[in-house]
Amino acid sequence: MTFPRQLRRVLISILMLLTCTGCSGLAANATPTAVSAPAPRTVLLLWHAWPDAESRALAGVVERFNRANPSLQIVPQMHPAAQLQADLAAAMREGGGPHLALVPSHTLGALVDAGALLPLNDLLPPDEVARLLPTAVGAAQVMSAAGATLYGIPITFDTLALFYNQANFTGAPPADTTTLLQVARDIADPDHDPPAWGLAFTLSLDRTLGYLYAFGGQLFDAQGLVSLGTTGRVGTEAWLTWLLALREDPKLFASVDGVAVDNALSSQRALMTLDWAHALARYHTLWADRMGVAPLPRLTGAPAAPQPYVQSDVLVLNARLSGASEQTAAATFARYLVAEAAQREWLRVGRQPVLLNLDLNADDPAVPPTLRAAAAAFRLQGETGLPMPNSRVANEFVWGVLADMQGSALRRLLTPAQAVAAADAALRARLPNP
Repeated sequence: MTFPRQLRRVLISILMLLTCTGCSGLAANATPTAVSAPAPRTVLLLWHAWPDAESRALAGVVERFNRANPSLQIVPQMHPAAQLQADLAAAMREGGGPHLALVPSHTLGALVDAGALLPLNDLLPPDEVARLLPTAVGAAQVMSAAGATLYGIPITFDTLALFYNQANFTGAPPADTTTLLQVARDIADPDHDPPAWGLAFTLSLDRTLGYLYAFGGQLFDAQGLVSLGTTGRVGTEAWLTWLLALREDPKLFASVDGVAVDNALSSQRALMTLDWAHALARYHTLWADRMGVAPLPRLTGAPAAPQPYVQSDVLVLNARLSGASEQTAAATFARYLVAEAAQREWLRVGRQPVLLNLDLNADDPAVPPTLRAAAAAFRLQGETGLPMPNSRVANEFVWGVLADMQGSALRRLLTPAQAVAAADAALRARLPNP
């Protein structure tokens, strides 16, 4: 009968199970199968605030790094740009936050003052650092009484150049300011509705300060003491006078109103401007393969070239990253970010690579010729620029004083001489001077 047979099978199965459970002798005499323990993996969290296109490129580079280094794992995490510095300082000060971060170099001083960052002088060998754009490295160094200390590894850099629509040039772009202004005036038609401009230029401090040095102006001397109103006075007054003349020239659209300038460029009513490298994608969208980029035109008759600031995006390490394994992992990742493959990826998305021996002319279908030519111009300009100051006092005080000086002169609230005198007095009242 079926049911008794099924019941018998169940009882036999239970009996066998109970019997084997008690067979400890067999288990003791059996040879165990070797099971390999998973290799330990160092996981580092990376904060950044790169926008969408650059963020996707960064994610791709990180993914390739992780595949090539199975014992390491970098986990990128986007963070709002406006909050990155403050959140980093707060989290790191409390013993938390990410292991690594990509930050603009001008924020380093405040982060160092907050005790958030690890010094990096010994993270990479000197010969590897020497392969990077010197001004970008300089922007990543924080000055103290003990000298310059590297607190970030520069990954990309940013500086100013001349952007222009090549459709309106049969030859080379203007190489000096006299040619620049003459070409701009010849093209301009301010009485047209809407007006057309050869040059649209925002007269903000960050876009014009490079020409202060071409005029022989000086903010601080070699010892770091205020010299704006002494050895730097004549050149600074000449610079302000020149900017005022640009602003009041009816054939030029040189304005303190950056929104109005941007509107003129966006509506294709202006053919040239001076702007930062990070705006490259915008002008490429406007002018496509007709976009041209050249170093800033030299000041006619001046012995020195304009020296715009150079800022870098830098990789920083959390001050709590004291373990040897984590620091070794961070160094390995830093090397990867400045190696040729990653640097070429930054070039593809319009960021300027810091690797000096990267061949910008190498055939790469993913990099249009206009972007390669632009990168060559930015590299030339970056080599002659100045590292952007990154101290807390430079960002929170000095920059504001200089912006007030420039704005007062351009709005004719003060003469250039008065504006320089007021700024010099403000700097001396706050900063140590003998």
